[in-house]
Amino acid sequence: MPRIPKGFQLRGAVKENHKHPIYAVAWSPHIHTDCNSHSDGQTTISYFATCAGPCAAIYEVVTTSVQSTKDGRQQAQPPVVRQVYRDVDDDETFYTCAFGGRGVGSPVGYAPVGSAVDTSEVLDGTESSDDGATRIIYFGKSNNDINASDSYGSDGEASSKPPLKRQKTDRSTHQSQFLFPFSSTQDGPPLLCLAGTRGIIKVIDTVRRSLFLTLSGHGDEITDLQFSPTNEWLLLSASYDESIRLWNLQRGTNVAVFTGHDGHRRQVLSVSWHFSGTKFASCAMDNIIKLWNVIGSDGDNSAGSIEAAIEESQHVMPNDFPKHEMGNNGNATPVETKFKPIVQQTPYFSTNKVHTDYVDCVQFVGDLILSKSVHNKVVLWKPILDKDDNTKLESPSSIENNDSESTESSSRIPSGILFLREFTLSHCNSWFVRFHSPSPYHRILALGNQKGEVKVWQIGGEKGCNPDAKFYCNLTTSNVGGMHASNSNDNGGCTVRMVKFSPDASCLVAVCDDGTIWMWEAS
Repeated sequence: MPRIPKGFQLRGAVKENHKHPIYAVAWSPHIHTDCNSHSDGQTTISYFATCAGPCAAIYEVVTTSVQSTKDGRQQAQPPVVRQVYRDVDDDETFYTCAFGGRGVGSPVGYAPVGSAVDTSEVLDGTESSDDGATRIIYFGKSNNDINASDSYGSDGEASSKPPLKRQKTDRSTHQSQFLFPFSSTQDGPPLLCLAGTRGIIKVIDTVRRSLFLTLSGHGDEITDLQFSPTNEWLLLSASYDESIRLWNLQRGTNVAVFTGHDGHRRQVLSVSWHFSGTKFASCAMDNIIKLWNVIGSDGDNSAGSIEAAIEESQHVMPNDFPKHEMGNNGNATPVETKFKPIVQQTPYFSTNKVHTDYVDCVQFVGDLILSKSVHNKVVLWKPILDKDDNTKLESPSSIENNDSESTESSSRIPSGILFLREFTLSHCNSWFVRFHSPSPYHRILALGNQKGEVKVWQIGGEKGCNPDAKFYCNLTTSNVGGMHASNSNDNGGCTVRMVKFSPDASCLVAVCDDGTIWMWEAS
C-alpha cells in the first residue's frame, strides 16, 4: 500500500492559448517503465489529456526514480505537450475526455507529429516537444457538414444553463461509424475519447493521429465519460438528455441505456464505476444520486440482462464491415450487424437525502460514496441497501427536498443513507467543479475552488479509515510569470474545474477556467 504523501511540489505549469476554459483532464491508465535509461534507477513515462473548446492536448510526464537515495525518491519533470487535436467544428465544446480501449501500434505511441508548427496557435507552455513545436491535428466534420440531427449544442460556448430546447431522440437507437479498418487484436496505447456539446463521442487513435470512431445516440450534451476498471472496452457516458449509456467501444455498440420511469429527471452530470466493474453511481441536476447494476443484480452473482447484452455485443459488427469474422480456429463466424440496446429503468438505490441542489460529482470509495454539490463541501456517506432499514440516517444538516419531480418511491427502491463525514472548503459554490480520490486505496481526496486553490484531505489512515475533516495540504495556482488571464481573481487564481491524480497517485494535475494547467508531485 503506498504511503500518504506529506506534501506536494509544483513541477510545472502550462497555459493553453485557445481562450477556452479547460473542463476536464484524464490520465492514461498505462505507464511505460524504462529500466535502462539510468544505471541507478528507472524512468517511468505517463500521459494525461486535457480538453477545452474544440481542442484536446496530450502531455507526457517523465518521472525518474533514483535508487541511490535512502527512500528511492522520484523526480517528475514538467509536463511536455506531445500531441494537439482540434475539431474542425469550431462550435464544439468538449466537456469530458477519457482514455480506454486500445489503438494500433506499439504500447507507447504518443510521439510528437513529425513536422513543426508554431504552437502559439493553441498552446503556450513551459515545455514543448523535442523540436520545440507541435503540429495541430484537425479532425471531424465542419459545422456546415454536420447534420441537423447531430447538432445538440446552442452556440458552442461554455454555458452554466441547460439548453432551452431539447432534441427528442429514440432511446433505443444509436449509430457508430468506424473511419479506419477495425481489428479485434489492437494492442497499442489507449484511445482518446472526447465528448461535449454535440452529444457525439469522438474516439481518436493517437498512433494514426486521426479520428477513429464516432458514437451517436445521446440527444443532448455529454458531460462525463468513464471507462470500466475491469474491462477497458466498456464506456459509460452521461448526458443532458437525462440518460446514461453503456458502450462497447471495441464494437462501436451501445449496449444499454439507463433512463426511464425511475431514472434521472434532469441533466446527468457525473458517473463513477465501482472498483469491481459490476455497478456504477450517477448524479444529476435533479439533486439525486442513483446506483445501477451492470453485472447481475445487487447481492446476486447470476448473469443479468445487461451482462448478457455485453456478451452479445461482442458478436456485432457495423454495417459497412464484413458479415463474417475469422475465429481462432481459422473458420469464418457470422456476425450480427444490428443490435438493440437494453433499456434499464430502475436503479437498485436512489436518494435525494444527501444534497439539496445540483449534484455535479460522484465517486465510489470502496462501497462508500463521495459526492459534491454547490455548498462548499464534499460528503462521504454509505448507502443503506436494506429496504427495512430505510430510516432517518441522513445528515442532521440535510433539508427536506420538496421538489415533487424528485420524489422517490421509497417502498420500491432503497434511499436511506448513513452520513459519515463532510470535507468543507470555502469559495466552492460553482457547479461542474469536480474532485478526485485515487484508486484503489482512496486514501486522499483533492478538490479545487473558485480562488485557484486545491485542498487535499486524508480520508484513509495508516491503521484504518478515519477520515480527517480538515484538509492537510493547500495548493495554490499562484500567478507564476503572469500565467493567469485577466479574468482571474484578485489573488491571481482562477476557478479550478477539475483535479486528477495519476494512476500511481504520484502526481496531481489541476485545470482551470483560464486555460492553465498545474502539476504537482507528491513528496
